[in-house]
Amino acid sequence: MATIFMAKPLSTQNTSLTQRQRFALISLALLILITFCMGLWQLSRAHNKQLLIDQLAEQEALPPLIWQSGTLPLYRPVRLVGSWLHSAELLLDHRIENGQIGYQVITPFQLKNGDILLVNRGWWPDSHPPQASSSNIVSAQPWPRFFELGHTMPSGNIFQNINPERFATWAKQPKPQAYALMQQGENGLIAAHSQPIIPPERHLAYTATWWAMTLAGAFLWFRFKKELKLQPIRSQTLNREAH
Repeated sequence: MATIFMAKPLSTQNTSLTQRQRFALISLALLILITFCMGLWQLSRAHNKQLLIDQLAEQEALPPLIWQSGTLPLYRPVRLVGSWLHSAELLLDHRIENGQIGYQVITPFQLKNGDILLVNRGWWPDSHPPQASSSNIVSAQPWPRFFELGHTMPSGNIFQNINPERFATWAKQPKPQAYALMQQGENGLIAAHSQPIIPPERHLAYTATWWAMTLAGAFLWFRFKKELKLQPIRSQTLNREAH
């Protein structure tokens, strides 16, 4: 018995092709929208970083305050009067400085009124940093955030991240009121950076990259759409030539 294969009707083929073409156009349009939005996001981050840098420069130009109680003014240099709590010192692991992995040394400082601040004394290459000086006056710069990341159990006094509640539970001390960066490293410690690690220019470069992809996608979308419009005309021309 001979098997007869019948070709798929032309109208069905055209319908299937049209559906695939529409899906391709929609998918490409979504990619264009995503790359455009990513560029806007990076542009927003560049703007926010520049605002932070301007605010830092404005506050750092002010003379330091002697601070003994109350709410610390963000970014403005202050002089804290009190004493170090060496027994509650902790280390933040896996912090990189000039390509080398080490620790950031966080030592609590207790003001005369009993309030506690977590002071980042700087970076050290191993888990045995030098002890803080015996001075009861410390120059520091209040910073707006703690290291509030996912909860990871500490190993001794080595943490991956920290927040006020986690410190208070571990150290059996009152919850710290603020976080600050020591302005100058001492005993060989490298002071923590007060400027954003990623500058605004980097975000602007990311913006340009995303929007270049947007333009490329838009070019492909219009070219593809133009090709689809030309297909029916070519089909009609071929049909006339066939007859």
